[in-house]
Amino acid sequence: MTTGTHILAGVAIALYFKLPVLPAVVGSVLPDIDLGKGFPGKRTLFNAHRGITHHLLIPAGVLVLAFALKGVVPDILYRDILSFAAGYASHLFLDSLTPLGIPVGLSYNRRFSFKLFKSGKMSEIVVVLMLLIFITVLAKKEPLTVSSIFGRGNISLFLNVLK
Repeated sequence: MTTGTHILAGVAIALYFKLPVLPAVVGSVLPDIDLGKGFPGKRTLFNAHRGITHHLLIPAGVLVLAFALKGVVPDILYRDILSFAAGYASHLFLDSLTPLGIPVGLSYNRRFSFKLFKSGKMSEIVVVLMLLIFITVLAKKEPLTVSSIFGRGNISLFLNVLK
């Protein structure tokens, strides 16, 4: 899927779970930091696109970290971590809809894929339209505001730092 589609999914998942939008958007695009095509020769989890950064263990690990930190860190940070993990998971879900899919296990070649859509093709427009409709429905229930983007507590925390 393309970056714009991943961003829409990050917004949608954050709005659905009433989490801050910005961390979900960051999480939704971060897996593609490996966007390079990798090195010539055998592809591994560590030298190719949709390698280790697309592994389910990453958002799962972030969720475990979030739950371990609940009550230890401020609720604001806890919600940001949850939002980031949800956005990251949304990226992996969307990529699992494509023929290349996402890695499973310790091998680059062992992958999971629903094989429903091709990235950057006309079929991706269906996904974009579904996400836009979903976001529109959610935004009617709870409008997108500065507070929902950054998190209610994060704005007051930022303003206190500026004082």
